[in-house]
Amino acid sequence: MDEEQQQINLMVDESATIRAYNRVPYSLINQEMQGLAKDTLDELTQICRYYQIYKDGARFLVEGSHGDYVPATLRYKMAASLVDKEARFMFAESPTIVIDPKGDVGKVTQQARDMLTVHFDMVTTILEENNFEEQIIKAAKDCFIGKRCAALINFNEDDGVTITFLPSTQFLYETKFSNPNVITKFVAFIVIKDTRNLVDKRIFKKKFELVKNPDGSETVYLEEQLYDGRGALLEEITERQELLIPMIPAVVFINDGLTGEEKGESEIDLLYGYEQWYSKLSNADIDAERKSMNSIKYGIDLDRNSTKGLSTAPGSFWDLGTDQNLDKPSPKIGMLEPSMGYSDALKTSLDRIKTVAYEQIDMPNVTLETMTGAITSGKALKAIYWPLIVRCKEKMTMWGPNFRQMVNIIIQGAYVYPKTVQKYISEPLVPVDYEIKVEQNTPLPEDELEERQQGL
Repeated sequence: MDEEQQQINLMVDESATIRAYNRVPYSLINQEMQGLAKDTLDELTQICRYYQIYKDGARFLVEGSHGDYVPATLRYKMAASLVDKEARFMFAESPTIVIDPKGDVGKVTQQARDMLTVHFDMVTTILEENNFEEQIIKAAKDCFIGKRCAALINFNEDDGVTITFLPSTQFLYETKFSNPNVITKFVAFIVIKDTRNLVDKRIFKKKFELVKNPDGSETVYLEEQLYDGRGALLEEITERQELLIPMIPAVVFINDGLTGEEKGESEIDLLYGYEQWYSKLSNADIDAERKSMNSIKYGIDLDRNSTKGLSTAPGSFWDLGTDQNLDKPSPKIGMLEPSMGYSDALKTSLDRIKTVAYEQIDMPNVTLETMTGAITSGKALKAIYWPLIVRCKEKMTMWGPNFRQMVNIIIQGAYVYPKTVQKYISEPLVPVDYEIKVEQNTPLPEDELEERQQGL
């Protein structure tokens, strides 16, 4: 198979996979994006491709085989492994959320402190019932792969307060021109029944809009509809209605990016090329080993009839004859055993590619070969993981404020929808001034116990 045909086949396969990852009909996206629909769909296609690489590994063009063997196509999922490691390191230890009194601590009354305790207990219980610790690890993976993710907070008297994390392929949003931190429109597409048959598929659409009133105040409106997999409207769940909460109950987490890049960037985009070349070289090595393991046998000046169907079993006897058509035959038989002299150079190239890929996200490439001995000190581990710790601190400059906003939405919603939080608290929630702090934790051991034992 020539290289051009291989490239065509890869494009066809990727197109089919991208359609599989796109769970929201294009028609629903077109309804909401209007003039920006094409740009949005182009980016959606790109994000679906990132998910395809994460799930299946990077595709690559195999070396030509001239039809005498099937080349190896083993994909090394280096990008997926690094994304998973980064997410685990960042949130395997859940961040600590603290609700403190606002203003001068010395002037805070005991009643206010008691109410802050009620606030904290309510928020903690809501986060626990929503499996917050598990969800944020998965959300981080979605954010690293698809450039961004979102958390949608719902208030319902029957279900209480629920937090739904969404990948970038299942929501659209807009922000204020003057303040990109304020969401003015948020549309969530929640797949509540996913089937191959589009007629049976069900997609729940929640649309929030922040509208400025003539008097300068702002109001949030909500509407909800149910669609099938073709984008056909099945039911109007909630007609456009005003919400009591003063902000859209959603936060958007954006991954990295430079100033002006409001949509973020994907870690897969950083790692794709390295994984592709790593897989390509590794598979070429596999093919070379397969060829070398089965030595090539040759014969010179032998009768073809005598060399047919020769057994290679141990102790086999070959009764060979010379070619009688030759004047002076010099019969000979032997084997060609290709050398693996390239192995050292290949290992160096693969190690270099892997090291650079790890450096892209500041992940230490810790292996048994690179470890000179057992590391029992927490300080030594922190030194090894320090670049990754700094990278996670950088990411927390985005995640931290969004976690604070998420907790603030929960509290503000509890004020205006008190019946939705009755099962979380035993007494009424009284409004009080507060401030929210989020502290990052890293899953590395500390040396405190060892230092105490040594009297340090």
